[in-house]
Amino acid sequence: MSKEPSSRAPLPPGTMGLPLLGETLGALKNGFAFVEAGARRHGPIFKTSLFGRKTAVITGPEASALFIDSARVQRSGAMPPHIQTLFAGASLPLLDGQEHRDRKRLVLAAFTRDALASYLPVMQRLVGGSFEKWSARGEVRLVPEFKQLAIETIATTVMGISRGPVLDRLLADYEVVGGGFASLPNPLPGSAFTRARKALDRILAVFEGIIREHQAEPADDGLSRMLAAKTEGGRGITIEEAKMELHHIVVAGLIVWAWFVEAILQLGKHPEIRARLAAEAASGAGSWPLTLEALEKMPVLETVSMEVRRLAPVVFVGFGKARETFEFGGYTVPKGWAVLWGLRSSHLRPEIYTAPEEFDPARFAPPRSEQQRHPCAFVPNGAGPATGHKCAGYEYAPLLLQVFLAELCRGYDVVLQEPQDLERSWSRVPPEPREGLRAVVRKKNSTREASS
Repeated sequence: MSKEPSSRAPLPPGTMGLPLLGETLGALKNGFAFVEAGARRHGPIFKTSLFGRKTAVITGPEASALFIDSARVQRSGAMPPHIQTLFAGASLPLLDGQEHRDRKRLVLAAFTRDALASYLPVMQRLVGGSFEKWSARGEVRLVPEFKQLAIETIATTVMGISRGPVLDRLLADYEVVGGGFASLPNPLPGSAFTRARKALDRILAVFEGIIREHQAEPADDGLSRMLAAKTEGGRGITIEEAKMELHHIVVAGLIVWAWFVEAILQLGKHPEIRARLAAEAASGAGSWPLTLEALEKMPVLETVSMEVRRLAPVVFVGFGKARETFEFGGYTVPKGWAVLWGLRSSHLRPEIYTAPEEFDPARFAPPRSEQQRHPCAFVPNGAGPATGHKCAGYEYAPLLLQVFLAELCRGYDVVLQEPQDLERSWSRVPPEPREGLRAVVRKKNSTREASS
């Protein structure tokens, strides 16, 4: 993967851009294109300056393995201060060592297999109910509907919040916070960043109230599981820690709506893949209601969901910092430099994936199994073990995507309206279709209701 640092190894290729700003404006305009252009021009590592920091951007499977090597890449101090502010402080993506291991143990209590099994009927009810609602409304803009579905599912399964004014306010505030992530850290009144900070304060106040309610009266949801968990030393999670981690869970989980968008766009282009999905969902393998065991027997669903996750633009980098000077790809990364891992670009490397920009779920099935060409070839939720820096919801979010795909292909057709601009607004995080993905959802004439 990489060698010991050498005094003869040069700095990575690339440019530092403008004084002070570096190449920040280009990255904010379209971070996905920025990272991919650098990877194609320079290879698996290039230098730049972003948010006032000297930065090494790394991509590819070897880079994915490097990014989880805690001896070389740390998380503490890795995020630009304004992004860390909008993450509400030192949540899991910003912790290292024993502090990270202890916190991760507490958060993972919300995502055990038993927990996922208990969430699955709720997921299916909310997804199925959403499709039913959309099918009765004529033309809908699916992007806001997908966001509503994602946050409602997370809020219900993790915090026990059902649909209503509190959930509506949370969704509105998360829209504002999302705009802050993609903006410059302008502290002036009325700026996107200032409005995002105020929205975050409102969100955290709601979470504190919910945490105190769960402490007084536990429920069958993710938060109660987290509050009941203990570290090896017997310590539980504090209110402040729980607030940060709930925020982290929502930020990480809400963006599953971008997978929904990618699924609709790709299945619209590939009706033959959609037909195979529908046939599998209607077969004995796709028993209804869904169970974890049934989903594990649906290989088409698994490969389609993997390909959606590989291609969907969600976030363009993960944030790290060089703990010590190290060498990667024949170049030196000095201690203290920012180390940004290009997540989506790592899934577009032609040495791993054949025709990497094509939607081709068969690449994940035998005999091709392209993801097996490297241990870190397929890492949409991060690399390494669950106890490391892989996303705590690395099984939760894909499960929600699979439920979405199964409900869609078994019971509904989505017809995108024309004309409309399907180009994404790349300055948003995640990028979203400019017209909101206008569509008509039609219920299939089938035996779906009889077998539900």
